[in-house]
Amino acid sequence: MVSRPLSEPFTARLRDLLSTLESGALLGVAEARVRGLGEHLRFACMALPCSEALVALEVEALGRLSVPVVADRDGFRSPLGGGPLDLWPSGTPFAYLLAGGAGHAVGLSPGDSMVASLRPALAADPVYAVFVPIRVGSVVAGGAALFSHRDRLDQRHLEMAERLAEVLSLTVESFRTERAIFELFARALPDLIGPEAPTALGAALERHVLALRAAPEYRRRLQLAVAVGRVADRGPAEAELAAALLDRIDAYARTLQGGA
Repeated sequence: MVSRPLSEPFTARLRDLLSTLESGALLGVAEARVRGLGEHLRFACMALPCSEALVALEVEALGRLSVPVVADRDGFRSPLGGGPLDLWPSGTPFAYLLAGGAGHAVGLSPGDSMVASLRPALAADPVYAVFVPIRVGSVVAGGAALFSHRDRLDQRHLEMAERLAEVLSLTVESFRTERAIFELFARALPDLIGPEAPTALGAALERHVLALRAAPEYRRRLQLAVAVGRVADRGPAEAELAAALLDRIDAYARTLQGGA
């Protein structure tokens, strides 16, 4: 039996189907991470005298914050009933945390402007709050906020919230990575479906790399990888040049390992 090449329309539809399945899988993983964050926050509400809890994660370096989930003792929910709450950190306690500030417990006055941008996500106006940074490696990726509508939150509760932040950081690291991957994949969909709708995936990837609040040594490595890819994209000769340079670097690295 002689196999025949796939027709172009069928190939395009197949790529479209595979792309849809892959994007669905990525969305499912991201939703699982949100559920994980929600369960951690719900446990905090059960273990501490707090009424509601949320996390605010930095979307891009020195940019907006996103609140993907809010929890209470009964469960967790999307802040706006169908999506995350986005806000600017300026004027909120998260700006202090992102700048390197430590966790703190505070009392809030009625209608306090400190939490004005968070109020759409909350069921009631809080009177006490604890704010703690969430660190991914050595970098602050956002913060967690625990609110009480009645009971006082003090230094003892702050220490417990800081331990919670250590647990949250593990889920946050995966959540941020998968979100970036999904955004890049979404930009690449037209390329996967066919050549008639090209995208600037390379430029999008570079922007994501530059926006990451990664540790300096890892950020530098990512920038080098992007630079090599940019050279290789120029054509076959440039790709051979990039490969030859990487071979020499690899040989040098093996020499260093041998002398260690």
